[in-house]
Amino acid sequence: AGDTGRSILAYLNHNHAQVLRVLDTRINPPQLGAVPVIGGELKSLNLVDADVIVISPGVSIYEPVIQEAIRQGKKIVGDIELFAQAIAHWSSQVVAITGSNGKTTVTSLCGFIANECGKRVLVAGNIGTPVLDAWLAIEQTRDYPEIIVLELSSFQLETTHSLQIAAATVLNISEDHLDRYRDLLEYVYVKANIFNNAKVQVLNQDDPLVTSMIRHDLEQVFFAHNNAEYSLITEDGATYLGYRGNKLLNTNQLQLVGRHNYMNVLATLGLLAAVGINHSEALEAACLFAGLEHRMQKVIEHNGILYIEDSKGTNVGAVIAGVNGIDRPVHLILGGDGKGQDFTPLRQLVLDKCHSVAVIGQDADLILRTLAGITNVQKLPSLEEAVRTCIANAKTGDAVILSPACASWDMFDNYKHRAQVFIDTVHEYIK
Repeated sequence: AGDTGRSILAYLNHNHAQVLRVLDTRINPPQLGAVPVIGGELKSLNLVDADVIVISPGVSIYEPVIQEAIRQGKKIVGDIELFAQAIAHWSSQVVAITGSNGKTTVTSLCGFIANECGKRVLVAGNIGTPVLDAWLAIEQTRDYPEIIVLELSSFQLETTHSLQIAAATVLNISEDHLDRYRDLLEYVYVKANIFNNAKVQVLNQDDPLVTSMIRHDLEQVFFAHNNAEYSLITEDGATYLGYRGNKLLNTNQLQLVGRHNYMNVLATLGLLAAVGINHSEALEAACLFAGLEHRMQKVIEHNGILYIEDSKGTNVGAVIAGVNGIDRPVHLILGGDGKGQDFTPLRQLVLDKCHSVAVIGQDADLILRTLAGITNVQKLPSLEEAVRTCIANAKTGDAVILSPACASWDMFDNYKHRAQVFIDTVHEYIK
């Protein structure tokens, strides 16, 4: 009975489906009008008379009750699958994006560029408006998009089977959601579902788990730091976006910063080229794109110290990608709810890039064990204390970065609340 569930119910009612009931694992879920909402543990008894079960992304297809329904021959779908069936008569081209990190940036950048190039665009999926609410609005106006850009999570890909995609990408793979999947390979397997009905694969050549997804009956486009169709070219101290060895754009013309973001732009160029947007148009628009809130955002530079807020850096891979892209000594704030991740890869990042580390939150002790023996690593009781400690350690030319590698729920309402506490504490200290 959350936002996605409500959008599903509105879609089903619009199409005159017989909706038997809504299930919600909350003991006292909100009621949704005429359709009964049953709260508490999922039970097979409440599914026995259903032909189709539509699950929200928060419900795993691997739940025993859902697996039992599958064995009984019931159809299990999600909102993206319903959307895929609903747009079958549209002539829109679909660009689909997934990956452990960067997918929201690439989705937003693709939509921004396509819009700047004069295309009618819908950006949806695991971002912004639920897709079925967007579908209802478009069907009422009949103003169909030329390009649909979808950010798809692994959760959504569990139940998506018939989405026809012009170009799809898996940007990268790092450990995430291992509280939901049995192991990393199961997570990889689910991510690869994005290519089931795709025409063009846009693949990160630097990531062996991504390149293992090559399907030889599809067209491939590769991006990488070096030696790929789309890659970075370094010359005379400058870095350029390159295509087949030719320089396209000096990265200092972009508002996005960091090598991880340059890779995001390369992936975007590959995706949009597959739907007819040429490089020169795309790059002209890309230079206008300011990036996303809470993803490696510059807060302020004061007394030569750069403050960066990356509260959406909620897994190890995101932190490594973001912090590695900053060419300064770093004072890093880590910690929160680690969602079952292995923090081991952070150790080398800290050794290579960090002059100090402040650790907070529920899984602080796990992170400290990973960083054992490294000097200038401290556990602190609050984010405010962590910020003040990092500032005290920082010198002119350094960066203080909140990039926690963890979810925020243990200490904050959400990642936005965590970001605001960081920003407020920085400004308070400077003042």
